[in-house]
Amino acid sequence: MAAPSERFWQRRGVFGLYELLQSWWRHRASFLLSVVITFGSLTLYYFTFFGEHPTPIFQFLQRLEYNTLDTRFRSRPRSATLPDPRLVIVEIDQKSQEELGKWPFSRSHFATMLDSLHDDGAKVVAFDITFDKPDRTADPVRALWAKLEQRKKRGETIDRKLEGEVRSLVAEFDADSRFAESLDHFGSVVLGNFFLTSDQLTGIDSKTLDEYDELIEWFSIGRNALHQESGKEDFAELVGRYKRDGLLFTANVANIPVLANPDNSEKTTIGFFNEPSDADGVVRRSLLVLPFGRSKEINDWQMYGSLEVQAIRLYLGIRSDQVAVQFDQTGVVRIDFGSSLYLKTDSTGRSQINYHGAKRTYPYHSLADVVQRKFQPGTFKDKIVLVGASATGIADLRTPPYGENDYPGVEIHANVIDNMLHQNFLVRGAKQQLWDAILILLFGIPLGIWMALVSPRWMWFGLGLLVPLVAVDYMTFLRGWWLNFTVPALTLTSNVLLVSLYRSLFEEKEKRRVRTAFGQYLSPEVIRRLLVNPQLVEPKKTDITVMFSDIRGFTTISEKLDAQELALFLNQYLSDMTGLVFEHHGTLDKYIGDAVMAFWGAPFEEPGHAAGGCNTGLQMMDRVREMQKKWEAEGKPHLDIGIGLNTGVASVGNMGSVLRYGYTALGDTVNLSSRLEGLNKDYGTHILVNETTYAATKDDGFVFRELDLIRVKGKLQPVTIYELIGRAGQNSVYGTPEDVRARISLFQHARELYRKREWAEAQKTFQIILDKWPDEGPSRTYWKRCQDYLFDEPSSGWDGVFTMTHK
Repeated sequence: MAAPSERFWQRRGVFGLYELLQSWWRHRASFLLSVVITFGSLTLYYFTFFGEHPTPIFQFLQRLEYNTLDTRFRSRPRSATLPDPRLVIVEIDQKSQEELGKWPFSRSHFATMLDSLHDDGAKVVAFDITFDKPDRTADPVRALWAKLEQRKKRGETIDRKLEGEVRSLVAEFDADSRFAESLDHFGSVVLGNFFLTSDQLTGIDSKTLDEYDELIEWFSIGRNALHQESGKEDFAELVGRYKRDGLLFTANVANIPVLANPDNSEKTTIGFFNEPSDADGVVRRSLLVLPFGRSKEINDWQMYGSLEVQAIRLYLGIRSDQVAVQFDQTGVVRIDFGSSLYLKTDSTGRSQINYHGAKRTYPYHSLADVVQRKFQPGTFKDKIVLVGASATGIADLRTPPYGENDYPGVEIHANVIDNMLHQNFLVRGAKQQLWDAILILLFGIPLGIWMALVSPRWMWFGLGLLVPLVAVDYMTFLRGWWLNFTVPALTLTSNVLLVSLYRSLFEEKEKRRVRTAFGQYLSPEVIRRLLVNPQLVEPKKTDITVMFSDIRGFTTISEKLDAQELALFLNQYLSDMTGLVFEHHGTLDKYIGDAVMAFWGAPFEEPGHAAGGCNTGLQMMDRVREMQKKWEAEGKPHLDIGIGLNTGVASVGNMGSVLRYGYTALGDTVNLSSRLEGLNKDYGTHILVNETTYAATKDDGFVFRELDLIRVKGKLQPVTIYELIGRAGQNSVYGTPEDVRARISLFQHARELYRKREWAEAQKTFQIILDKWPDEGPSRTYWKRCQDYLFDEPSSGWDGVFTMTHK
């Protein structure tokens, strides 16, 4: 059976819970550094993405996160987000300007376009254009008519035929009236308007702004306080939120009344197309609703819907009073489209645009082709048609996450309407923020615990966690979530880099000192465990097993070898013996010339340390016999060693002077082990152990022979000594297991006669043993002792103890 210490070390191939806790406590400073990094990251996350007073570093992190989001958009396959086929764009492109005239061309073309779309079955048309001034294309004809009217007032005669032709031309070229008729005929049309900030009002008088304000009041949408008792205060807070986010406007530019007729607001309506961009100029969010008013009383203000909101309202066939902004003290909660659709937004009515692709993801048709009906019938049937400019010089070009700077603004509206129809805006809310916090904590605390337990050279593998982080963020992005990448990644990299640096500079310095101090007399496994708790090397009394081994006749060997050969011999011998000590997790105390002193049970108090010493002794003898054969073949002197093992309490620890010290063991246990090694010469044996080592290992599969009861020099108390022969069931230097049992049995019978003072019978029995086994050293020793007692018998009070007179 295997010795306990071997089983123990097999079980301890990985750290036990106790050692893990010890290691963690040892590296608690690096763990605390991870904790600081974690809470620093959480603080940074809060102030960067929730704070109201951004600083350059916060803005830098925001832009960095925006860049990671843009990368996700650019890497997403188009098949992951197919555009809704109900959305079509009619563009005012270069072709339109070539065939219909330079912009701004006559609004009669828009009238013709609406008629074409109506005839093809289009459901809703939304203009990404504001018609804030009357059409000017008929100004020359109007000027001619005005001159004719002036001449008539002066009494001049006007040709009636000329007057009739000019009158008909004025009516024919009244594009606004023509456009208004087509608007009324088509039905569901959204005209665009836009709001202005205070720094955009240069050149616009207050009267005009008031007129614009009056024009749009008819097109407001409803608002509803979720808590009626605090409705006024909540609305004031909502307006304050818009102001803090820079989304509060002081004026608007509206469409002319002939086109945006308040009496027909359920069919032809208006919606704003302001799309504020983020700090880096990229449009990532859509503003769906906003409060506006010029009254000093905020509760008199109205809520207005965007171009997209009004387009969806008309598409769903909902009245304007059925569209309501639900709000409370936190701001906008959602937008209700009757019972047909509920849209959740952020506190200022914005939603994160889930773009479906780069520019021209949606189908485009030239305005000229639509006016001239150059399209397949059914192209626009039941579709939402967005009209906007893309031609150079007049296009509203924006920057999307795809890195393009020539992305038509009208296509942004298409993406937003698509998101509204499918309610698949990119989700960035409380649930996602919770996951952000979880990831930050995971890359902070658990990773910090791991890095406190592993060697710094393994810490760099922590950076490999960036791969699953990227995978998680990308997979959730494909499912419509935006998880923060920057701060978790920053937490991870900071944790790995800073903790690695700290441990390399401070903790590893201490470890290198321990390795340097103990590397010569501790096995790598023991050193690894010692690094967990360096305090174990402090002096203490503990139970250990001490070994002494010595080369027999070393003086004779040294005389037969030159200095070079002797050095090579000792180097090989001591290296092999030390390797066996380390293999069984022993501690090399010192070399004393050709002697080796080692012990087990310290610095770690391990059960089964006596078995570790016994196993080592047996393997050392096996190795010596291999070396004997090699040396004899080379004609070199015979090599043999003796080993003494003793188990007991000793003082173990770092001891020595201020100038030099070492890890060693001291005490009677050590002295007795040395005496046992020397007794091998007297008994002709190789491994002797005392009674305590025998008691600790007798059930561990070793074969022992009780040799004698002796009193060593300098001690009064006798000790029983045993010879360690081998392992049960295995051949040994004494032959097969049967031969060993026969020898031990006969030897025990002879010793019994010896203890009974039957010297002659005992001597005869020892002679029988020697005749059968001439190499039987202990029997030869007893034969001589019986011979002496036959001539000089011990006193009558003899207790069977043999007193050694030498060390």
